[in-house]
Amino acid sequence: MKKVLIALLIIAAITRFYALTDRPMDHDESVHAYLSYVFMKSGYYEYDPAFHGPFIYLTTGFLFKLFGDSEVVARALVAIFSIFSIYVAYLFRRYIGDGWILLALILIFSPSILYYSRYFRNDMIVIPSFLAAVYFYFRYSESGRIVFAGLSSFFLALMICSKENGFIYLGTLLSFILLKRKFVFWRNVDLKAIFLSIFVFFFIVSFYYTTAFTNFPGLIKAFTDSIQHWVEMHEKKDHWKPLYYYSKILIKYEFFVLGLFLASLFQAATRIKRKEISTIEAFALYWAITALLAYHVLSHKVPWLTVHLVAPMAFLSSLYSTKLLSEWRKYVVTAVLLANVTVGFYITYVDYNNTEHDLIYIQVQPSAVELAERIANATNVIVYEPNNDYWPLPWYLRKDNIPFSSKFYPYDNVVTSEREMKNLLEKGYTLDGRYEIRPGYYMVWLKKD
Repeated sequence: MKKVLIALLIIAAITRFYALTDRPMDHDESVHAYLSYVFMKSGYYEYDPAFHGPFIYLTTGFLFKLFGDSEVVARALVAIFSIFSIYVAYLFRRYIGDGWILLALILIFSPSILYYSRYFRNDMIVIPSFLAAVYFYFRYSESGRIVFAGLSSFFLALMICSKENGFIYLGTLLSFILLKRKFVFWRNVDLKAIFLSIFVFFFIVSFYYTTAFTNFPGLIKAFTDSIQHWVEMHEKKDHWKPLYYYSKILIKYEFFVLGLFLASLFQAATRIKRKEISTIEAFALYWAITALLAYHVLSHKVPWLTVHLVAPMAFLSSLYSTKLLSEWRKYVVTAVLLANVTVGFYITYVDYNNTEHDLIYIQVQPSAVELAERIANATNVIVYEPNNDYWPLPWYLRKDNIPFSSKFYPYDNVVTSEREMKNLLEKGYTLDGRYEIRPGYYMVWLKKD
């Protein structure tokens, strides 16, 4: 089994790090990377729920300090956590046997997970952290060893420090524990484990949200501003999509895990009817159902959140791998897996800038990098945009002394959004270049006559 693990870890590493910088840094990626760079240079960081939790900024800032502020280093943290998820799948062999291999394969080749494991966002930090927290909770439940309770809390804390939807995961696990009173935890209350878990959780959360205990109001914001912000976004229908949004993505791109999941629901129903369902089966089913309900109900729908549906569906499917892969079914499953791998590889390595794919959001285009290079080599130039809609340029120009402004100043060369072009043409500027930043959004180079 260790040879299989090593092989899968190597495959995961190759798929995560191969041509990692080919795709331009996207809007959100560039914001995350730039804030990490600012923290590396100045030590300044203040939590803002619009940009998610502090873990990615403080940790990446530290990595920048050690290895330099490159795009490879920026995306490395997420890639490493994604690879770590394969090892966590291996740990679950204790409970799901050879099903861990199916779980690992999905975590490697799922199109959404593969694409966003090479993307500087928090989601592929949250999922491995939750899987590890669940594993160590089950280990504590069966052994009573408080070290496992502490490890579970550690990963739960990392999850909360990564992104606000960590509260959905935390609520899923805690509510399941409350509903399943036959857990060892409820029969024999271990005060040492409780105190250790609380201490570890709040120490890690406090460390990150207070920026290493230098900004204590950040801890209050972690539990107030974060929830308030996303409740407001839900009410405002920010990034609103119809109820079937994720269903469409799953059918179109995640048909492998979706098919296994539907078959697993039948297996789970049979086990429930026979009163044979185990605790881990009950948890897997509970996680999948709560995730599907939560993300379908929330109005804020974006493609990267698909990974939070794929993970629980994969986990449930792995429990029934023996049934799902028996006899002739294994040939059908293998063929469908290969088809899904092809889809994932095409989107990740070939057509990664094409936003006609539902799995890809408003991806920054290569011409944005060309614009950044031109700005870096120019003199007397300003980036002027009233709405500060100039990302990812600050990241690409982080080492150049280029002014960015929401107010107009009369430089010889002005880079601005296309919507501002008319006003500057009237001021005596002429068009000297047009660059697509993302599909449908252009910035222009204007020079003074």
